[in-house]
Amino acid sequence: MKFPNWLSQRAVQKKDAIAIIYKSPSNREVWTYSQLENEVDRWIERLLGLGIKSGDRVGLLLANQPQYMILVHALVRCETVAVFLNIRLTAEELSWQIEDSQTKYLICDEFTQLTANSLRSRIENLIIENCSLSPAHYPVGRMGRSKGLINLDNIQGIFYTSGTTGKPKAVPLTYNNHFHSAIASALHLGIEPDDNWLLCMPMFHVGGLAIAWRSVINGKAITLLPKFDEQEVLEAIANERVTLISLVPTMLTRLLQHPNWASLQKLRAILLGGAPASPELIERCQQLNLPIMPTYGMTETASQITTLLPHEVPIRQGSSGLPLFGNRLRIVDLHDTEQELPIGAIGQILVHGASVMGGYLNQLENKAVEDGWLYTGDLGYLDLDGYLYVISRRSDLIISGGENIYPMEIEAILLTHPAIAEVCVVGIGDREWGEVVAAVIVTNVQLSLEEIRDFCEHTSLARYKLPKSIHIWESLPKSASGKVLRQKIRDRLES
Repeated sequence: MKFPNWLSQRAVQKKDAIAIIYKSPSNREVWTYSQLENEVDRWIERLLGLGIKSGDRVGLLLANQPQYMILVHALVRCETVAVFLNIRLTAEELSWQIEDSQTKYLICDEFTQLTANSLRSRIENLIIENCSLSPAHYPVGRMGRSKGLINLDNIQGIFYTSGTTGKPKAVPLTYNNHFHSAIASALHLGIEPDDNWLLCMPMFHVGGLAIAWRSVINGKAITLLPKFDEQEVLEAIANERVTLISLVPTMLTRLLQHPNWASLQKLRAILLGGAPASPELIERCQQLNLPIMPTYGMTETASQITTLLPHEVPIRQGSSGLPLFGNRLRIVDLHDTEQELPIGAIGQILVHGASVMGGYLNQLENKAVEDGWLYTGDLGYLDLDGYLYVISRRSDLIISGGENIYPMEIEAILLTHPAIAEVCVVGIGDREWGEVVAAVIVTNVQLSLEEIRDFCEHTSLARYKLPKSIHIWESLPKSASGKVLRQKIRDRLES
């Protein structure tokens, strides 16, 4: 099914309406929908000049900025597939994702140029372009708005998400996934005439990009920040008439510690996702009369799948809400996935809806989606009214500050250390970060936390994945079959 280009339609229908407000510490830019469309036209010419053609996969290695959003829309018009790359990863981690996704072109900026240069030496025939300079010398594009049709079945972008084992998984999301996610969110949260969504999450995460799609589909404004900063967020809320914001619990905790936290009371919605929120954080928000909306979602579902509305928070403690319009949930037995569990019973969460991906890229033999149902691997239960309660995320996955970290990657690196015989990495509960990385090692020598962190960092591990604590044990607890008892280790550390 083909659909008129979302941005092009808004550039006609709401040409003078504000699309983006970009605020950096030293600058403020405002883009109307017509101005945004004109800049997209110019970028199309620049991209075509690089040789980019329909079907190509183009990597985006960028910090939050207007050019990011412009390029996303330009790649739509070029009928290419965007590959969203985490700027916090090392060149080695990125090179694997670029090769796995068959990315031919990489667009960087002044902040990621050094990493891009390193990738150039690793990947043959990778074409790199720096987007720091606007293509002002290009005329308005020759493609024309009338040709800007979107095939909803086509893949819009590829996102990499961490699993509990092996390499990161590539999640291809279609325009249909994004469209239905945006519509379902609007139906659940409502749309106000003056809505302005603050985007302070990375746009390479689906939670950040989903805000961009919601805004253009609904014809509303975005206030974009280069990164999350407590002072900048609170000032933007106060000065730009922001009405909605998406945060992970760590971000909200930091905002509440700021002297100007009361700006949050101006909002009509605070979507809280990416990691489970502690009961203490939920209770404090209630005491401060903040309109929090705990959510459950993932990359594989193009962001939100359930959301609890503010008036429901006091009476549905611990819930992440009802499924958004068009979505369905099932709870099945962990061992017999054909067996659906009764109300209140804890099992694996299955999700069905138009925003659910079709399957992981390059992993046809390991299906996560069957008959439209996504097997999330997460544990939870439903109450009598259909509200979801998430008990835990994927059993071994560490979620720290909204970032997914899988233990086996860190363990593989630590086991290359000549003094380490065995290792187990787990996530330990933390008030600020949700979880932090802890490593238990078996060694005959004394190793300090600094030594271990330096070793991991020098072996291409991103800084946010580095262990926050090291514990030296004589042996690791194991089952009769020799499997390391990860939960027993986690329980011992947390006690």
